[in-house]
Amino acid sequence: MSAKDTRPTYRSNGEGPLGHAMAMVGTGVLLGLLGAWLDSLFGTGPVLLLVFVMFAAASAFASAYYRYVARVRLEEADKPWARRSA
Repeated sequence: MSAKDTRPTYRSNGEGPLGHAMAMVGTGVLLGLLGAWLDSLFGTGPVLLLVFVMFAAASAFASAYYRYVARVRLEEADKPWARRSA
């Protein structure tokens, strides 16, 4: 490696696909386990498990959508079609 190495350095900002996948799956698994535990505690069958997993899935997809919208707005902020005329 030379002193004037101009290769870009990788800097993670937490927006990688693996981080998003782990957040989506991890939330569902944790809430599913919590729901299963509460179901066994209260004897309600898989009701709370299903409710918590459906809530985790809905919130994960909503979070992914809003992250996508924010990223698109940031990318297109300086484009000619996004500029307002004064």
